[in-house]
Amino acid sequence: MFFINNDDVKRILKIDDTLRVLEDGHRELARQELVARPRVDIYTETDNEGSFHRWGTMEGSSKGLRRHAIRMKSDVVSWRDHGGGRVEDKYCVQPGLFCGLIFLFDTNTGEPLAIINEGYLQHLRVGALAGLGAKYLAKSDATTVGMLGAGGMARSHLMAFAAARPIKQVKVYSPTPANREAYAKEMSELLDLEAIPCASAEEAVKGVDILSSCTNSVVPTVFAPMLEPGMHLTQVAGEFAPEVYARIDVGIGGDPSSQVVQGIPVDDSEGFTTYLAGNVDALNQAMGPSRRQPREAARNDADPAARSRMTPGFRGRAVPLVDLIAGAKQGRKSDEGISSSGGVARGGGKQGLQFVTVASLVYEKARAAGLGREVPTEWFLQDIRD
Repeated sequence: MFFINNDDVKRILKIDDTLRVLEDGHRELARQELVARPRVDIYTETDNEGSFHRWGTMEGSSKGLRRHAIRMKSDVVSWRDHGGGRVEDKYCVQPGLFCGLIFLFDTNTGEPLAIINEGYLQHLRVGALAGLGAKYLAKSDATTVGMLGAGGMARSHLMAFAAARPIKQVKVYSPTPANREAYAKEMSELLDLEAIPCASAEEAVKGVDILSSCTNSVVPTVFAPMLEPGMHLTQVAGEFAPEVYARIDVGIGGDPSSQVVQGIPVDDSEGFTTYLAGNVDALNQAMGPSRRQPREAARNDADPAARSRMTPGFRGRAVPLVDLIAGAKQGRKSDEGISSSGGVARGGGKQGLQFVTVASLVYEKARAAGLGREVPTEWFLQDIRD
């Protein structure tokens, strides 16, 4: 049994490998040999007005890798206005500290193999998924990125884009000047490209091939006037304004669900399944304006049962990533169309797929490199039947 921290993960986890194992995981999902359980959140009202504890989990299991992983997060969350929008703040114990862990198991024996800090891995797995969208849907000659946000997600997304396309320039906007300046300097040196800090979001996205929003905003950051023919779009958590979806010609959506043989599958088409211990009015007031909207039917390339899961306003084609990887369906049909790495379909979260595949890779690389802190496996076993 090993504990693998973020420093060890950063030493061994590379974006190219992350892209590769995510592709492999989607192939396994298509064969129904991988399960990805969607995210479930539990909110508990705290003693401090406007803040809530949030426990979030998601998990995945792979027949081929012989691994099961569950990702667990313990956050105290609150919301505030910032830079003309509304953002989510979170911490564990005190501001600046966070608790996110992946527990990895051997499915042949049930043995607990590792507990892994998920901070760096989390950034790379999200960035890599957006990178796969760019690989299969962005224009083949895409070389420029407009980045909204300058944090860890903005870094991993640009790394993934540069692995999928010959990126030569990024323009970045953050409402905090020091953050966008630091991002431009760091990414220019890391990826050997031109990086330009911008004073506005509009300046950052003008004339780019890939528009990527990597913010913690809970209100939209990407609006229809920003869009240009041929763009590829990505977002971390619903940053597209409602009118953007009507402009998207093709987006990733409609991947097959995990196999359910008993009971009712988790439905995340209206957002993460969320439980609350406390007052719902207090939670709604703390969160402020919500992006959630009712489901609406749309034309798409997915099966008919998935049509009601399309994001309101979207009238383009939704193409499953598994089909793009397999070459079974066409992605972009012209260089003038607008494409998206996701967001066009509600629900169908595959985060568990990402955690089991990437965590398994990290574990194998850590063992080969002699990294990680060994702890007695017997601490996690018992002789009382559970």
